[in-house]
Amino acid sequence: MALDIPKFTASQLRYALEAGVLLIDLRPHEAYAAGHIPRSLNIVYSRKSLPERVATAIPPGPSILLVSDEAGIAEAAGDVLYGIDRNPLRGLVTTGTATWRDEGLPLATLPRLSAPALRQRLQTPHNELALIDVREPFEWEWGYIEGSLLIPLGEIWRHAGSLDPRKEIVLICQEGLRSSTAASILLHHNFHRIANVSGGMGNWLNAGYPTIRPPKR
Repeated sequence: MALDIPKFTASQLRYALEAGVLLIDLRPHEAYAAGHIPRSLNIVYSRKSLPERVATAIPPGPSILLVSDEAGIAEAAGDVLYGIDRNPLRGLVTTGTATWRDEGLPLATLPRLSAPALRQRLQTPHNELALIDVREPFEWEWGYIEGSLLIPLGEIWRHAGSLDPRKEIVLICQEGLRSSTAASILLHHNFHRIANVSGGMGNWLNAGYPTIRPPKR
């Protein structure tokens, strides 16, 4: 690691979060779902596309911290994002959730819903589940689940205020990665009834479940 980016302790991290710094959890979405620092945002590490993923998920302005349970990944992500003025990088947490947990601080989880479980829920009478598809419009045209609402990932942050936090909201994308980011954004905005579809539309289609295609223009 060529850059000297500060490493944050659990106490320093807690104060930074209280001051409005955004915490980006770089771990795979399965690990994030199992246990994460409350209000953190799940943006999975990719050296090639991490800046684009961050710019898609969050608005410009807020400073960021990066957390991973692999020091090498946290440091590599720090090298990639350091010096980007859009969201200034303040530091790293290279011990994942362990330091946070060892301080007696609580972790949060993100429920995951399988394609068969989602299918069953949607077929339940008087079901009030809100299914949000966070893929891009061109993917939506390949086929979408009846009753779902298209809000691409890049629009989730600004649409959070128009969604009903009392409803159960399920997020879906093609594979489950982008929808995990979208779910974490809603959790950050104090939504509590959130779930992510494991395997996304890929698993839904593999199971042979129906989709709707919009009329050709």
